[in-house]
Amino acid sequence: MNSATLTLFVAWSAVAGGLIPVMAAMNGTLGRAVGSPIHAAFVLCVAGTLGVALTWLAFRPAMPPAASWTSVPWYAWLGGVGMACYALSATFLAPRFGVGNFVICVVVAQLVTSSLIDQFGLFGMAQSTLGLRRLVGLGVLGLGAVLVAWK
Repeated sequence: MNSATLTLFVAWSAVAGGLIPVMAAMNGTLGRAVGSPIHAAFVLCVAGTLGVALTWLAFRPAMPPAASWTSVPWYAWLGGVGMACYALSATFLAPRFGVGNFVICVVVAQLVTSSLIDQFGLFGMAQSTLGLRRLVGLGVLGLGAVLVAWK
């Protein structure tokens, strides 16, 4: 990967990551305003679906061949369930627990889970050994989460 592509990917990832607390705050505001985290999360998922549909319409990518759809492992179809779980959780927890507390717990869980996925090559991902340095980093991150979330 060349440095320009790497820079683009880092910037794109940073923007996506920066949107997580913004989404949690907006989800919480919507949930409080309508009085129902479940209804608010439903609206958020529909809005996300519309956003992806508009992106699809703008770029008009070719439809993958039918054979590629039938070869998908069963668990790969469940990714949207995780998004719905996040939307419901953020909508309910952020206003009650605080956006910062919610996000730090999400970030720690993301890094621990992604490290386990890498370590064992789960879900068809490339295997990458979880070394001592990374374990120490995860431990320090966990301690940081405790210091941030518990007052």
